[in-house]
Amino acid sequence: MSNVFNEYSQYYNLLYKDKNYKAEVDYIDGVIRDYSPNAKSVLDLGCGTGRHDFYLSHKGYDVFGVDMSNTMLNFAKELGMNCIQGDARTFRADKKFDAVVSLFHVASYQITDMDIMNYFQTMAHHMNQDGVCIFDVWYKPAVLFQKPEDRVKELENENVHIKRFCHSNHIPQKSLVEVNYLIDITNKQDGRKSTLKELHKMRYYSKQELERFAGLAGIQLVRAEEFVTKNKPSRDTWGVCFAGIKEKHR
Repeated sequence: MSNVFNEYSQYYNLLYKDKNYKAEVDYIDGVIRDYSPNAKSVLDLGCGTGRHDFYLSHKGYDVFGVDMSNTMLNFAKELGMNCIQGDARTFRADKKFDAVVSLFHVASYQITDMDIMNYFQTMAHHMNQDGVCIFDVWYKPAVLFQKPEDRVKELENENVHIKRFCHSNHIPQKSLVEVNYLIDITNKQDGRKSTLKELHKMRYYSKQELERFAGLAGIQLVRAEEFVTKNKPSRDTWGVCFAGIKEKHR
């Protein structure tokens, strides 16, 4: 998985300004406490601009973030977050964590079997024996039922006006969606216009597939539900959150 965010990272916070990070972290904190009540340390694989980490740190966690995008990490560092550039498939630290989290579908950016296996190996390597891992993915039954749609999103702040066009190419035989972004940017200060294009390849997974890949890394998945709402996974739940613990014999 190459770094797909590139210039897109500059506009990430604006594009997702309506995302309720505080509510998401309240949910994540609850899941962590269900499986590791005394958890103090968190590793965030794919921390992005650090906004989840910011709220986790305000709940008392010692958070360390990893992301492939230096631009994303610069935003996280501005929030005072402790983070480093790294790949979720290969990153290794010399310490264990009470919780390993990986949010906003980082798992779905793992598009090959080897990618997802290495991703779970990274999680397992950094989990304390009594720790928990939490991640969310595009859920296969929902993607196949709802099918990817083209979308347009328009946003602005005091500096720029952005119009993002999203065209999806669905490749069901590979459980893959190629998401093509075209973003038109207008600088509101001087009227200059620019365009950027990026391709994000997203793989969707079934619960059975994830159980198999996680199991190869010694992780037992113990929870599956819609992110935040806790609804039972179904063809109506595109984003499903999973929690895992280390298998006892490992």
